[in-house]
Amino acid sequence: MSTLKYAHLSEVNPDFAPLIPGVNEAFKKIWTYKTMDEFRGNWGGTRASYSACVPVDGFVITHQMIPTRDGTEVELRTWRPESKIDEVLPLLFVCHGGGFVVGGHDSENAMARTVCVRNRMAAISVDFRRAPEHKFPTAFNDCYDAYQWIMKNAVELKINPKKVILGGSSAGASIAASIAIKLREEESLDGIIGQLLNIPVACHPKQFPQDKYELNSYVQNAEAPTINGNMMRWFWDQYYPEGGPDVRASPLLALSHAALPPALIQVGGMDPLRDEGLAYAEALKNDDVDTTVKIYPGLPHGFVLAKDMDFVTKYYQAQVDWVEQRLS
Repeated sequence: MSTLKYAHLSEVNPDFAPLIPGVNEAFKKIWTYKTMDEFRGNWGGTRASYSACVPVDGFVITHQMIPTRDGTEVELRTWRPESKIDEVLPLLFVCHGGGFVVGGHDSENAMARTVCVRNRMAAISVDFRRAPEHKFPTAFNDCYDAYQWIMKNAVELKINPKKVILGGSSAGASIAASIAIKLREEESLDGIIGQLLNIPVACHPKQFPQDKYELNSYVQNAEAPTINGNMMRWFWDQYYPEGGPDVRASPLLALSHAALPPALIQVGGMDPLRDEGLAYAEALKNDDVDTTVKIYPGLPHGFVLAKDMDFVTKYYQAQVDWVEQRLS
């Protein structure tokens, strides 16, 4: 494409600029490791505290193990409003971020707490098996199996199966989007009222349709703070090194996005995933899917880790407002 529509979005946000040296130092330590367990432990430290806009109480957390298709059990974490423990509630089904390699329930703790308390609904996340020990499509399969199990047990879980939002961040957003596509094609989207897709992975870089959509952010943000283009390629190599044209990894590649649930897509301007997130929004809009896009110029992947910044408050408020619209 001759004109780059999104290149200007990489200009550093002046409020974030003073944080960059500290962020770079922290992520240098994260990427200094000898074992995968150490690497995952390093990432765990990024979730030590949250912005003041994230609720610290008003919710109850429970855990349970459930079976998957191959007999392995995975853990679910459930957040419920403290004042509505025994009520039947709408559900945010959460697939966590972490490049299919790191992360867990805590990766989406802030999103789940916020939606749980402020939108008065339940949230359930899946601790799916991670790469490189468990490659594609294990993460997708675990989440899909968990979704099906939850729907089959909705009465016992006190979940309203007619008011479900599929959600996640980064790799988790990719899984959530792909679940919606599989449900449309093979089962039913009945009850799925939305897709909450934060800083989404939308397509394996080997398969990105550059003849249809702009892809400059991997190169432009090759040295971005937190996650850059080379790091994202590394995550893909751990999970799906073959990088085939499979919609379960690359929801952008679906032949059609028609009749999918309404979506909120949030994108950071300095994120290597920026252009694929915007491409996915464009694909949804082209097929007449009600799609809301929130762009945060000059901010990197995972910018919500910055505590008590105005752009973090706006990010979570956008989710609350959009979810409230979907529930009304």
